[in-house]
Amino acid sequence: MFWGKAKKVEELVLRHLKKVDESLASFEKALMAYVVEQDYSKAKKLALDTHVAEGKADDIRREVETRLLGGALLAPSRRDILNVIEQVDRLANSGEAVLDRLLLERIEVPEEIRPAIEEISKKTREIIDDVNAAVGALFHDIRRVVEYTKRIEHGEGEVDHLERKVLKALFKMDIDLAHKLQLRDFIEELVELSDRAEDLSDLLDVLVAEGRY
Repeated sequence: MFWGKAKKVEELVLRHLKKVDESLASFEKALMAYVVEQDYSKAKKLALDTHVAEGKADDIRREVETRLLGGALLAPSRRDILNVIEQVDRLANSGEAVLDRLLLERIEVPEEIRPAIEEISKKTREIIDDVNAAVGALFHDIRRVVEYTKRIEHGEGEVDHLERKVLKALFKMDIDLAHKLQLRDFIEELVELSDRAEDLSDLLDVLVAEGRY
């Protein structure tokens, strides 16, 4: 699809995607260290790894933007790529926000809801894998993009179901209201990651439907 300068843009977009995935992999490990292992020090170290990878992703994103502003692609394609890379970047930002909340507020996650948090994390990882495949397909196998975006949409629906289930259980628990509200905010921020993945899948669907690639 791309040649010359445009080919370099493609390579950078996929490098950015890979670095965001590294950030989210560290995020997932940090989340499990905090929630399941209850190891604050380990979670804090992995949170730092998350931030470092996200920072490197930002550097790549800025390089993509510089090349696009330099005329690497035609104007409509420049807008498309900028939108895609911005949506991908929001995934890493979402993971960072969850860890910042957990570590700053030192939220105590009751044992009763830990399995649900673990399940949401597992489902979110499946969604991110499909995001990686969908963005890769945009460049290399356009016919498969919709296959992956449908899976992202389905996965997001599963996460929504898990969210409703865990929140229902949470508000039946015998803990103080302030703690319940703190946990509710954390859970809502956690599932925001899958919501942002669905936003990206919607964008990819539009690009494919309009025959932009």
